[in-house]
Amino acid sequence: METLGVLAHRGGFVVRRPELSVGVVQMVSRPSGLEVELLARRPLDRRSAVERQSDIRAGRGVPVPAPRRLLPPFDEGMELRVGWLDADQRAHWEFGSVSSRSGGHFGGEVGPSLRTVLDFPALFDHVSLVLAWPEIGFPETVVGLSLPGRATVERQAMSIWRVPLHAEPVPESLHYRVSAAPTSELAVEAGHVVAGPQVVSRSDQAAVVLTRLTALGSVLAAQLVSVAKNDAAEAVMDTNDLEQMQAGASIATIVGTDAVRGLPQDGTATGGHRAYQANTEFLLSGPAEGAVDLIVAWPAAGLPAVRVTIARGPGT
Repeated sequence: METLGVLAHRGGFVVRRPELSVGVVQMVSRPSGLEVELLARRPLDRRSAVERQSDIRAGRGVPVPAPRRLLPPFDEGMELRVGWLDADQRAHWEFGSVSSRSGGHFGGEVGPSLRTVLDFPALFDHVSLVLAWPEIGFPETVVGLSLPGRATVERQAMSIWRVPLHAEPVPESLHYRVSAAPTSELAVEAGHVVAGPQVVSRSDQAAVVLTRLTALGSVLAAQLVSVAKNDAAEAVMDTNDLEQMQAGASIATIVGTDAVRGLPQDGTATGGHRAYQANTEFLLSGPAEGAVDLIVAWPAAGLPAVRVTIARGPGT
């Protein structure tokens, strides 16, 4: 990541049907393209394994495929397809990274999910998002979404190495503790993005970007992108702390006199000895309303702990 994007959507469900719900985790607009992250979830199957096998043998519960209009006739997918409509109402189907989870068992709380990140071309003002999964009975669905205009995106999409910073020293009197672990998987696609992309810590060779902060009731979900280059990347790759290397920067919230460390969830890391990037999602404790005070640190890349105050966006 070299360019700070512009928040293009505040998240939440865009489709809720009996066979499938689809929510926006985040959308970020840059002059080079529109990054779209979606999470689709199927209903929880509360049948036991014996009941499922019995229904399969009896031919019960088999979904009726939905008709196709926008999908090409030769398409043979077995998961959610995502695209966009052009001015002539032609569908352009995009393919990105995909991860899936099986969800809970019949006594659980959430069903199977599919998470995908796609790169659309640069789109401004409006996008007609197209979703299709005919194999499970989910029909082709077009959702119109508003987007930032070209002028806004070009003005705000600055280099992560040049955007102004607003970091402060960390209070010395804080008591550090670890945030309580969630008892079940959180539906991040149901949340509301209260803060968009911003650089929260930086040197001349390392930077930490908060790409989003999502409110999920009393919990906050934050995604950090930790970028290092040259000597800082060498230092990260040479560290003996494997967990720290994989997670990149750490994050905590200030709650009263406590600094509550975030719990890392999903994360990926790429690069080598001259360039390194880690993407990590955290669950955080935080205030139900108002500004959020964060502590961000990446000592392996030479970035000490700093305090950053994140203002919540409109409608939060």
